Amino acid sequence: MKTQVFKSQEKTLLFALEDIKNQIDKNFDSYDFLIFAISPDYPYIDINYYIKKVFNTEKYLGFHAIHSFCDTEIVEGISVAVIKFETTGKVEIFYLEDIDEDDAVIKTANYFNSNPDKLHIVIGGLGNKKRFGTFIEEVSQFINYQPVNNIIGGVSSGHRDANGEVLSYQFVDFKIIKNGFVIITFSNIDFAIDIALGFKPYGVTYEIKKAKDYKLYLVDDNRNFSDITRSFMKGIDNFDIRYLWYIPIYILDDEEGYVATLRTFKKVAKDYVEFFGPVKEGQKLKLSFATPEELLKENFKIAKKVKERIEYCDILFNFSCTARQYVLEERQREEIEIYVSTLNSNLFGFFTFGEIGPDKHFKKLKFYNETSILLAMKER
Repeated sequence: MKTQVFKSQEKTLLFALEDIKNQIDKNFDSYDFLIFAISPDYPYIDINYYIKKVFNTEKYLGFHAIHSFCDTEIVEGISVAVIKFETTGKVEIFYLEDIDEDDAVIKTANYFNSNPDKLHIVIGGLGNKKRFGTFIEEVSQFINYQPVNNIIGGVSSGHRDANGEVLSYQFVDFKIIKNGFVIITFSNIDFAIDIALGFKPYGVTYEIKKAKDYKLYLVDDNRNFSDITRSFMKGIDNFDIRYLWYIPIYILDDEEGYVATLRTFKKVAKDYVEFFGPVKEGQKLKLSFATPEELLKENFKIAKKVKERIEYCDILFNFSCTARQYVLEERQREEIEIYVSTLNSNLFGFFTFGEIGPDKHFKKLKFYNETSILLAMKER
């Protein structure tokens, strides 16, 4: 498989796409698939039109990303991964436009169950009534094969426009998907994945007594978790919710006690704390903390593990949480530099609003926060 990643930071959408097309034409006679990570600053209504106009292809997926990766660079514009198979590799697309449909969970699980030997990259949106993190964990309940080691992905990252709408869309089949997701499915490839956490727990363990969807209300002795959180904020002037991204909650597995997921603080209200992922009654949690050095050490650890499994690869994908990137501060770029240097390959990816991957024992599909998911793949 021949692959390469290109970028452009031209101010207008058309000029950026034309810039990338010129770069691709110098390196590829043809290709099988294009994956675009596109800044929400470009007018989304024109994205499908200009991709068709410039590239004259239907073989693409686009999605919103505040920042994307082009090898070791962090891009505020457009990054594109170009895929050209050389032996038996294939790619296909599955998508749903509305995760609120009654049978959306079953349709998605059935798709995975029908393709247990293929690699699936899921790109989702923020969703509306049903949150995408909740949706993914519901789908997991209906996956009937193991190990579940072939499904990863991330949630498109965006921002609110002038009308208050969060721009976190996908672009495929000349459609704009606002409340759904797209799955890129690869056949006849070998791959290896791993998930970097790096945060360490501290303090007391709390049990969640009242929670719903992404909101946590009460913990042990019916203590308001909002009050506990506010106690961390005392004495901080001009408080910004992102300060709490340094101490995500650390949720232990319901049955076996290992770290199941991290959850990033989104909002501290009077009676509840809202996170960027689902929380459930009965779960046990701690607060956690990590320095940039500890996060990068974890990145290096999983890069070595992935390399041991696959030896070499044609391309890397990295889905790294926006909050994790915030904690890395000025050392953000070192994360992708570690991956590229360890595995000596091109790299494509983006800042996510949530990551999708297997649990520690590959039994279930999980929705993560503040992780960095690494995928290495090569054609058979």
